[in-house]
Amino acid sequence: MRGLAALLFLGLALAQGVPRVQEVGEREAYWFLVNRTREVLVVGLPPASLAEALKDKRLTLLLGREAPPSWARGARVIRLGGSPMAGWFLLADGRYFLAPKEGRYVVVESREVVATLYGYFAVALGGSKP
Repeated sequence: MRGLAALLFLGLALAQGVPRVQEVGEREAYWFLVNRTREVLVVGLPPASLAEALKDKRLTLLLGREAPPSWARGARVIRLGGSPMAGWFLLADGRYFLAPKEGRYVVVESREVVATLYGYFAVALGGSKP
Protein backbone atom coordinates (compact mmCIF):
# COMPACT_ATOMS: atom_id res chain seq x y z
CA MET A 1 0.00 0.00 0.00
CA ARG A 2 2.86 2.42 0.80
CA GLY A 3 4.39 1.77 -2.60
CA LEU A 4 1.12 2.63 -4.31
CA ALA A 5 0.79 5.87 -2.32
CA ALA A 6 4.38 6.85 -3.17
CA LEU A 7 3.78 6.07 -6.84
CA LEU A 8 0.60 8.16 -6.83
CA PHE A 9 2.40 11.08 -5.15
CA LEU A 10 5.25 10.86 -7.66
CA GLY A 11 2.75 10.82 -10.53
CA LEU A 12 1.00 13.93 -9.23
CA ALA A 13 4.30 15.73 -8.77
CA LEU A 14 5.41 14.90 -12.31
CA ALA A 15 2.03 15.92 -13.73
CA GLN A 16 2.56 19.40 -12.30
CA GLY A 17 6.06 19.55 -13.69
CA VAL A 18 9.33 19.55 -11.84
CA PRO A 19 10.34 23.10 -10.91
CA ARG A 20 13.48 24.41 -12.55
CA VAL A 21 15.88 25.49 -9.80
CA GLN A 22 19.11 27.42 -10.28
CA GLU A 23 21.62 28.88 -7.87
CA VAL A 24 23.15 32.07 -9.22
CA GLY A 25 25.55 34.74 -8.08
CA GLU A 26 24.63 38.35 -7.46
CA ARG A 27 25.54 39.48 -10.98
CA GLU A 28 23.38 36.77 -12.60
CA ALA A 29 20.49 37.55 -10.24
CA TYR A 30 20.72 41.23 -11.16
CA TRP A 31 20.64 40.52 -14.91
CA PHE A 32 17.85 38.00 -14.44
CA LEU A 33 15.74 40.71 -12.79
CA VAL A 34 16.59 43.30 -15.44
CA ASN A 35 15.98 41.09 -18.46
CA ARG A 36 13.46 38.40 -17.49
CA THR A 37 10.92 40.12 -15.23
CA ARG A 38 8.17 42.72 -15.63
CA GLU A 39 5.87 42.43 -12.59
CA VAL A 40 7.49 41.84 -9.23
CA LEU A 41 6.13 41.29 -5.74
CA VAL A 42 8.85 41.83 -3.12
CA VAL A 43 8.29 40.64 0.44
CA GLY A 44 10.72 42.58 2.64
CA LEU A 45 13.53 44.65 1.14
CA PRO A 46 16.20 43.20 -1.15
CA PRO A 47 19.78 44.43 -0.95
CA ALA A 48 20.46 47.72 -2.72
CA SER A 49 22.64 45.91 -5.26
CA LEU A 50 19.57 44.05 -6.59
CA ALA A 51 17.03 46.76 -5.90
CA GLU A 52 18.45 48.87 -8.72
CA ALA A 53 17.27 46.17 -11.17
CA LEU A 54 13.68 46.64 -9.97
CA LYS A 55 13.34 50.37 -10.68
CA ASP A 56 11.43 50.13 -13.95
CA LYS A 57 9.25 47.16 -13.04
CA ARG A 58 5.61 47.04 -12.07
CA LEU A 59 6.43 46.70 -8.40
CA THR A 60 4.52 45.78 -5.26
CA LEU A 61 6.26 45.83 -1.88
CA LEU A 62 4.95 43.91 1.12
CA LEU A 63 6.58 45.55 4.13
CA GLY A 64 6.36 45.62 7.89
CA ARG A 65 7.07 49.03 9.44
CA GLU A 66 10.09 49.91 7.30
CA ALA A 67 9.89 52.94 5.03
CA PRO A 68 9.82 52.31 1.30
CA PRO A 69 13.25 53.08 -0.16
CA SER A 70 13.78 55.82 -2.76
CA TRP A 71 14.36 53.28 -5.56
CA ALA A 72 10.77 52.04 -5.06
CA ARG A 73 9.16 55.36 -6.03
CA GLY A 74 5.83 54.62 -7.70
CA ALA A 75 5.59 51.12 -6.24
CA ARG A 76 2.41 49.85 -4.64
CA VAL A 77 3.21 49.44 -0.94
CA ILE A 78 1.21 47.10 1.27
CA ARG A 79 1.78 46.99 5.01
CA LEU A 80 1.71 43.67 6.80
CA GLY A 81 2.17 45.41 10.16
CA GLY A 82 4.35 44.30 13.02
CA SER A 83 8.08 44.77 12.99
CA PRO A 84 10.36 45.35 10.00
CA MET A 85 10.92 42.26 7.85
CA ALA A 86 13.90 40.18 8.85
CA GLY A 87 14.50 38.77 5.36
CA TRP A 88 13.20 39.05 1.85
CA PHE A 89 12.21 37.18 -1.29
CA LEU A 90 10.43 38.06 -4.50
CA LEU A 91 7.91 36.62 -6.90
CA ALA A 92 7.96 37.68 -10.53
CA ASP A 93 5.59 37.33 -13.46
CA GLY A 94 3.58 34.55 -11.84
CA ARG A 95 6.36 32.03 -12.44
CA TYR A 96 9.61 32.96 -10.68
CA PHE A 97 10.64 32.85 -7.01
CA LEU A 98 14.00 34.43 -6.11
CA ALA A 99 15.54 34.45 -2.63
CA PRO A 100 18.95 34.64 -0.96
CA LYS A 101 20.68 31.37 -0.11
CA GLU A 102 24.06 31.18 1.61
CA GLY A 103 25.71 34.12 -0.16
CA ARG A 104 24.06 33.32 -3.49
CA TYR A 105 20.52 33.39 -4.83
CA VAL A 106 18.11 30.62 -5.69
CA VAL A 107 15.77 31.08 -8.65
CA VAL A 108 12.84 28.68 -8.89
CA GLU A 109 10.78 28.64 -12.06
CA SER A 110 7.42 27.16 -11.10
CA ARG A 111 3.95 28.58 -11.54
CA GLU A 112 2.72 26.22 -8.78
CA VAL A 113 5.28 27.44 -6.22
CA VAL A 114 4.54 31.08 -7.01
CA ALA A 115 0.75 30.54 -6.92
CA THR A 116 1.07 28.90 -3.51
CA LEU A 117 3.07 31.82 -2.13
CA TYR A 118 0.67 34.37 -3.64
CA GLY A 119 -2.08 32.45 -1.87
CA TYR A 120 -0.45 33.12 1.51
CA PHE A 121 -0.59 36.85 0.84
CA ALA A 122 -3.96 36.97 -0.96
CA VAL A 123 -5.75 38.82 1.83
CA ALA A 124 -3.06 41.52 2.03
CA LEU A 125 -3.03 41.81 -1.77
CA GLY A 126 -6.78 42.24 -1.93
CA GLY A 127 -7.34 38.86 -3.54
CA SER A 128 -5.51 39.68 -6.74
CA LYS A 129 -2.02 39.41 -8.11
CA PRO A 130 -0.02 42.66 -8.05
